[in-house]
Amino acid sequence: MKTLPLRLLVLLSPVMVACSSVTTPDMNGSPEPSAAQVVTDSEINDALPVAEEKRIEYGNFTQEQLETALLSEFGGMRGYLPQATQGYYDLAIETGDINIIRRASEFVSASGNTEALNVLAQLWISKDATAQEPHLMLGYQLMEDGRFVQALSHLDSVLALGGQVDFTAMSARTYTLENRQRDVIITQLQDTVSRHPEEQTLYLAISQMYDQSSLGEQAAQWLQVGRDKFGDNPRTLLIEAQLLQNMGRAEQAEAVLTSAVAQFPDHRLLRYSLAQLLVQNNKLVEAALEFEYIMQREPMDFETLYSLVLINLELEEYTKAEPQLRELISAGHRLNEANYYLAIILEDRNQVEEALDRYQQIGIQSNAFLTAQRQIMRLLIQLERFNDAENLTRRLADSDPRLAPLIPALEAEALANADHNSRALAVLNQALTRFPDDIDLLFARALIAERFDDMAIIEQDLRRIIDLEPQNGRALNHLGYAMTLRTDRFAEAMELIERALAITPDDPAIIDSLGWVQYKLGLMENSISNLRRAFELFPDHEVAAHLGEVLWVNGQQDEAMSVWETSLQSFPDSEFVTEAMQRLIPADEEAQAAEQRQSS
Repeated sequence: MKTLPLRLLVLLSPVMVACSSVTTPDMNGSPEPSAAQVVTDSEINDALPVAEEKRIEYGNFTQEQLETALLSEFGGMRGYLPQATQGYYDLAIETGDINIIRRASEFVSASGNTEALNVLAQLWISKDATAQEPHLMLGYQLMEDGRFVQALSHLDSVLALGGQVDFTAMSARTYTLENRQRDVIITQLQDTVSRHPEEQTLYLAISQMYDQSSLGEQAAQWLQVGRDKFGDNPRTLLIEAQLLQNMGRAEQAEAVLTSAVAQFPDHRLLRYSLAQLLVQNNKLVEAALEFEYIMQREPMDFETLYSLVLINLELEEYTKAEPQLRELISAGHRLNEANYYLAIILEDRNQVEEALDRYQQIGIQSNAFLTAQRQIMRLLIQLERFNDAENLTRRLADSDPRLAPLIPALEAEALANADHNSRALAVLNQALTRFPDDIDLLFARALIAERFDDMAIIEQDLRRIIDLEPQNGRALNHLGYAMTLRTDRFAEAMELIERALAITPDDPAIIDSLGWVQYKLGLMENSISNLRRAFELFPDHEVAAHLGEVLWVNGQQDEAMSVWETSLQSFPDSEFVTEAMQRLIPADEEAQAAEQRQSS
C-alpha cells in the first residue's frame, strides 16, 4: 500500500482514533432503537470468535510510528524542538519513508545539527537520486557552519540536477575569512562556473569574494563578465556600487546608484542603498529626499522612517523629527531610541515634565538607559527636586543590584554639575559605606573632593583605586597631576605620571601632566617638548595654557602669545588661558593684547 503523506496522517489520525470507538451515525437522524435492535456487550462477546491480539497498522506505519510522528509534529508546534527533532529523526531511520525523511530533514535543519542532516540527506538521496532538496538543505547548513568547500559539492549537485542556487548567500558569509581561505573557495567557484556558466550568481559571488580580499580589479573583472553575459539588474548595480565604495571611489559609487535608481525607480533596496551612501558622503538633504520617496510608497516602513528621523535630528529639523518620533512610538518601533530623541527635543523646548516622562519610558535593556537616567537626574536636580532624585536612586538600586553603585554616582554627578557639592559628597559617602571598593564611586568622590581642595580625600580614594587596579592609568595620572597642583611632592608626582604613561603612552592628558610636572621640576626642554606633543595631539585650552606659560617663562614670549591667541579663537571664554595671561603678561601688554583680539 502507498505510504500516506504526513499531512494526511495528521488530518486522518483523529478519524482513525474515532473509528475505534464511535459507530457511524444514521444519515436520517438517530431514532430510539427498538428492542430488537438493542444488543448487549455479553451477546457481542459470545458472537465474536476468540482471536489473538494483533498490532494495528495504518498504511505502512505501525500505531507506535504514527503516534511518534504526531507527537513530534505537535511537539514542534509547541516549541519542543529537540524532542520533536529526535522523534522524527528516529522515525526516518526506522521507516525509510521519503515523506518522513523530508519532514525530519526540515526539523534537523532547523536545529542546526549538520551531522544528523548529513545522515538524512544520504538516506534521502538513496531513495531518490534525482532529489535536489537534500543537497540544497545540506549545502546551506554546511555554509552556516563555515564548511564552504563541503557545501560547494552539494550545491554543485543541485545545479547538475537542474536546480538553482544563490551563491551570494555564500559570499555573504566569507567576509571574516583569511584571504588564503577565501582563495580556496574562489578557485572552487571558478571551477563550478566552468561546468555551469549560466548560473549568474556565481559571477556575483566571485566578484564579492575578490572584493573582500581587497582585490578590486579582479572583483570588477568578474562583475563585468557577468554583466556582459546577463545584462544589468539591480543586484549587479548594487555590487558595482559597493566595489567602487570599497575602492575609495565614493562619487562614482553614488553616480552608479543614482543611475540605477533612475533605471529601476521602484526598487526599494537600490534607493535605500543610495540614501545610505548619501549619508556616508554627508549629503544629508539629498539622503532625506530618498528616504521620503520610500516612505511615500511604503508608509509602514518604520525602519526607513527611523533613518529619516536621524537625518532630521542631525539637520536640527526638530519640527519634522518630532511627529516622526511620535509615529514610531505609536507603532511600537524602536521605542527606546524614539523616546530618547523625543525627550531631547522636548527638553530643548523647555517642556521638562514631558521630557522627564519620555526618559522614564526607556527600558533597562536599552543602550540609552544609563544616559537617560543621567538626564533624569540632571533635570530633577535642575528643578531642585532633591527628594525625587533620591527616591529614583533608591528605586533603581533596589530594582537591579547591578545599578546599586552606578546610580548614586549619576546622582552625585548631577548634583556636582549644579554646584550642589556638599549634597554630592553626602550621596557618595553614603554609597561608599555599602560599596567601599567601587572604582567609579571612589573616583567620583575624588573629583568632588577637588572642588573642596581636599587633598587628603583625593589621595586616599585614588590610592585605593591604584591598590585595587595597579594598571589604572587614569587614577595614576589624576593623582600625579593633583599632587603637582596642590603639593610640592613633584618627584613623587612625576613617578605616578610616568607609570600612567607607560600604560597608555599616547594619551595627551598624561603627556600634558608629565610636561607640567617637569616644568615644576625645572626640566624646561623636556617640559616644552612634551607640552608641544600634547597640544598637537589634543589642542585643548588647558594644554594651551600650560604650553604658553612654560614658553613665556622660558623667554619665548612670541610663541607663547601665538599659542594663547590661537586657543582663545576656539575657546574664547577659557579660564585657563585667561588666568595664565593675566598672571604673566604685564597689565599694559595684556590690555593691548585684549584690544587686538577684539578688533580681530
